Amino acid sequence: MGLSDSSDPDEMMTDQNSAVLEVSVEEKGVTPMPQTLLNDTSTLVSFPTNTNDFQLKLDFRHDIQVRVDNPQKIVEPLETYITYRVTTKADRTDYPHKEYVIRRRYNDFVWLRQNIAVEYPDRIIPPLPVKHTILGQLDRYSKEFVTCRMVLLERFLTRLVCHPILTEDKHLRVFLTANATEFTTYKKRGTGLLRRMSNSLNTISVSYNSRQVDFEFDPIRNHLQGLSEKLIMLEKVAQRIHKERKELCVESHQLGAAFIEWSSNEQSISVALSRIGHTITANSSALRHNLISNFISDWAQPLKDYVSYIECVRETLGKRDALQIQYEQSLMDLEKKKADKDRVTNDEKPLMSFWSKSEIDKEEKIEKMSQVIPKLVSAVEANQERLDVCSDVFRQEYGLWKCQKKADFKSMLTALAESHIQYYQHCATSWDLVFKRMASE
Repeated sequence: MGLSDSSDPDEMMTDQNSAVLEVSVEEKGVTPMPQTLLNDTSTLVSFPTNTNDFQLKLDFRHDIQVRVDNPQKIVEPLETYITYRVTTKADRTDYPHKEYVIRRRYNDFVWLRQNIAVEYPDRIIPPLPVKHTILGQLDRYSKEFVTCRMVLLERFLTRLVCHPILTEDKHLRVFLTANATEFTTYKKRGTGLLRRMSNSLNTISVSYNSRQVDFEFDPIRNHLQGLSEKLIMLEKVAQRIHKERKELCVESHQLGAAFIEWSSNEQSISVALSRIGHTITANSSALRHNLISNFISDWAQPLKDYVSYIECVRETLGKRDALQIQYEQSLMDLEKKKADKDRVTNDEKPLMSFWSKSEIDKEEKIEKMSQVIPKLVSAVEANQERLDVCSDVFRQEYGLWKCQKKADFKSMLTALAESHIQYYQHCATSWDLVFKRMASE
């Protein structure tokens, strides 16, 4: 659609909101799924994925690229779901081939993230697009929903393969390279262990998430909390503006049609009224094309994605806090045991009422404490080492995340600004042309 297209905004809105996803629908087991070319997705709405931003602006791996496209609707007797084509181009020794083309469904992406989270509990694991809500159940096969999810799935994989550590994960390599049979077999191995470890990690994170135990990380917590609140508010305001723009688009189209109809009844100013009407209609189409149609990809979807990303950062920080509390608890146990030993040694009244005051019992208690204290010292040292390593890893991860956030927001704001510039330039040019023609007549 060009900027001067005068199509009916009502029809355009209806088409987008109710359109069925233009993908192949097939009965699984009857017709084999074709391996289509990478650039055959012209029937789908094109959303920018900012893949180049990740690769150019971050000091991450550049020897692998992924793309998610060509969604297909699979109909089975007991369920219906969408699969996506994942194309991987790699230049690595652990990837025997230069290119892989496989298909994965959303649950496969969930499996991948869960496995990586278990393998790298100290790392910030990028978020996946959230599962559809109950209210959105009927819309989960719409073009808008599927295409938006496709973009977010590609963004998820891009963040993984560009990460200097996560890109080496064995589960990720299997996900990107294994065929359907191999991948199904691989997923079945260790499923129970994964579930138990995942639940354990989630329990730790939830238990200690609300406790601030190290003032070094307080500014980070405050920044994440404030940024999340601002993005949520920004998204709500943007949704209201988006709704008003859609109403303006419809009303502007009606206004343009009214001017055109009026021109047929006013012969003396018919040309001027007709030009004004067509200009209003063209500007309405430009509003639809530049600001309304791109709202999901340029603004709403990136904001929601980053709110989820912030939660991933906070979860990782919560796991570090859990280690901090574990370390402090072991340190308190050690100090308490040392204090108890000093009291017994100095013949002070013991803490436990059942302790005997005889010298034999006293020596026995001192001996037992002397044996326990080294174990507590070892536990404190081990917990401190784990905490130090986890803290260092989080600092590195947070630094990478901030760098990525800067690149992502720059790309998002640039796209938003360019869409506004194009729209207002079109409006200014259209009206300037009308005024010049009216002045010359």
